Amino acid sequence: MSVRQVPILSRFENAMVGIFLGGACVWLSFVACWWAAAMVHMYVGGVSVNMVIVAALTGLLAGIVLDALFLRRWIRGFYAARLWMLAIVYGALCVVAVASFMGLPVGTFALGLLAGAYAGRRQIHNPSRDIPGHGLRRVALFAALLTAGAALPIGLLALHEPSARELFRTMLGIRSWGAGVVVISLLCMALFGAQYWCSLGAAGLALRIGAKRA
Repeated sequence: MSVRQVPILSRFENAMVGIFLGGACVWLSFVACWWAAAMVHMYVGGVSVNMVIVAALTGLLAGIVLDALFLRRWIRGFYAARLWMLAIVYGALCVVAVASFMGLPVGTFALGLLAGAYAGRRQIHNPSRDIPGHGLRRVALFAALLTAGAALPIGLLALHEPSARELFRTMLGIRSWGAGVVVISLLCMALFGAQYWCSLGAAGLALRIGAKRA
């Protein structure tokens, strides 16, 4: 990963960044190998359940090895990593978060807050580059798009579930599929706005805290 040098992090921030990066690497590697093997098992064949387990454990081990080899380097370059690379990792984390919380936007919303905080801290470490004011808004917009964009298809799929339809009928009096689509769309728009402003607020807070300490 090509990075620019940034100031040395405090011990606390260094530890937090290490925990996040180390955990994300292990988790993504584990899930990628697990899901890949599981998809081959379900849709192609030739891969047993035991082989899926072995693939998942191999991914877990690979993540640990990657941490051992590169984690220190990743920590040093955390606030100077290429934005396109961060966007790819963020997208992958969003996919895992959606699956981990069974479609609920809890994990993606939390990731959006972390993205905002990261943008603010990155501006502290790179005050003349990358993410001045309008860039913070772009980060918040990106997080909001992914959070709401992931929630919309999940919500539309939920309308096909009898339990979800019954819930809509009981709580909102909605009986038609079209009305359900309108409600889901409005909820996703509200989620988009909430994610945008909360991520932007997290960025501003991180920026203000960093400026006071500086």
